[in-house]
Amino acid sequence: MEKEKKPIVREQDILELFALILKRKKFIIVFTLFAFIIGMLLAITSVKEYSVEIVVSPESSESSSLSGNLNSLASMVGLDFNSSSDAIYPLIYPDIVNSLPFLTSLMDVRVTSSVGMIDTTYSYYQARLQKRYWFGKVIGAPKKAVKKLMGLFKKENTFKGDPFVFDPYRLSESQLAQIEVLKNKINVFVDKKTDVITLSFRDPDPEIAAIMAQNVESELENRVIDYRTRKAQKDCQYMEKLYLESKEEYEKAQAEYADFVDHNRNVNLERVLIEKERLEDDKNLKNTLYSQWAQQLLLSQAKLQHNTPVFTTIKPAAIPAKPSSVRRLILLFFYTALGFCFAVGWVLLKEPVRNLVMKLKGLQ
Repeated sequence: MEKEKKPIVREQDILELFALILKRKKFIIVFTLFAFIIGMLLAITSVKEYSVEIVVSPESSESSSLSGNLNSLASMVGLDFNSSSDAIYPLIYPDIVNSLPFLTSLMDVRVTSSVGMIDTTYSYYQARLQKRYWFGKVIGAPKKAVKKLMGLFKKENTFKGDPFVFDPYRLSESQLAQIEVLKNKINVFVDKKTDVITLSFRDPDPEIAAIMAQNVESELENRVIDYRTRKAQKDCQYMEKLYLESKEEYEKAQAEYADFVDHNRNVNLERVLIEKERLEDDKNLKNTLYSQWAQQLLLSQAKLQHNTPVFTTIKPAAIPAKPSSVRRLILLFFYTALGFCFAVGWVLLKEPVRNLVMKLKGLQ
């Protein structure tokens, strides 16, 4: 006969646990009530945060109906619109936003708010005027103390400078801390299938959150456009320079030919006819060069427009009416449930832990 397997958890054990909980119910109720009061205090004094979301779709001009016609015209004069590969694509947009030059540029943005009569730069607002959660300061106090203590034994960044002038190549410790806070407020998500970009910005002030979200979008668009059109802009400037030089040469040759013809209108000497023919050939040659450079200038301008990305705003920035942070009732429920679970765990594990410690001491 096989021995019957004993259940891991017996019904009697469960009843004993319930009996132990009921026996210490006063402790559990008091501790849970204490956690409820702490949770209410933290929830009431917590700082509300508002989130502004912008949805943008970058559209490439490569898919336009004019692309084929432009390529055909460009091939006639030796230009190729598809020869350069695009090094800036939507999946690396979050890296651009998180880069130090991008974040430091946002510190100079002018922000205004009718709530606190604010009209200053974002760096000054974040350092002096922004609301802060007092509990965060309490938690961060030991960290600051340890950091100062560690600073006594190692060399720190002694650069101070103007605290409200952000140079991406030279930042102080406090400025780096502000940049880190700003970085955590920005979120960029790119849909890999559709390349749709979702930008969001969080801040205790809803108006400032909307302003900063709009500036994040504008700055990202400007940088992407600059990256993708930089070479085309240089080519366009070079073509314009050659065009203006050829135009000047053509007008000069045209004036020389006209002056010569006017001064030798009734002269039939062979030398005069040969010089007239030479000036006319020179004028026609420079006219041909002038026409070619004019055509290439137009095509380089078309290429610049062709490479310039177009951003369509699907969801624009708007001042939020409701905070996006965790609701106070949820915070209150979380702290109360945490206190209850801690009290029950203490009641159930206190005796087993004590017995285990006593056994370990007896073995020693």
